[in-house]
Amino acid sequence: MANVIPLILEKLQINDVNNFVVNLILAIIILAIGIILGKLVKFLVKKGFSSYGMEKTVRRSFTDLILTSIKWAIYLLFLDLALIQLGIATFTSWISSILVVFPALVGSLIIIGIGFAIAVYLKEVVQESKVNNWEILSNLLFYFILYIFMVFSLKTALIALDSSSVNTIIIILTGVVSISVAYWYVAKRKKSK
Repeated sequence: MANVIPLILEKLQINDVNNFVVNLILAIIILAIGIILGKLVKFLVKKGFSSYGMEKTVRRSFTDLILTSIKWAIYLLFLDLALIQLGIATFTSWISSILVVFPALVGSLIIIGIGFAIAVYLKEVVQESKVNNWEILSNLLFYFILYIFMVFSLKTALIALDSSSVNTIIIILTGVVSISVAYWYVAKRKKSK
């Protein structure tokens, strides 16, 4: 057993045990601060949502998803900071490369939410104007804005990939979605006749 501990310390590239213990205590403090900050930010954003009346326009499950995503993004950020504080190079670089994905997904989710809110607002503005063929214009504007924000969202979510791969994925998804929407529209028109 006595030979195992030095082997573990050598494998984790820990040279000074006292320094590692101090860094471990600091990492635990960083984690505690992250947990408290994550809960505080979730509470404040939830209060902000309720003061702006988000519950009336957006389902509670969607706001809960956004709030939970923000809270966990903060948790993971402080987990990454705590791992960096530990100074275990191989472990920290591996975990840090994984943790980059989650904030990108949270940012992507926020972009989708903002895009959907803008698209709904502009669709209602066009509907209220009652111009000729307002249904077509409002739907076209709605889907165009959703498409633009989905492209931004995908670029944010796939930030770890190179730009040519992301652009290829966006082009393929655009084609698939366009064909699906056209098929759905034609099938809907046939049913109504």
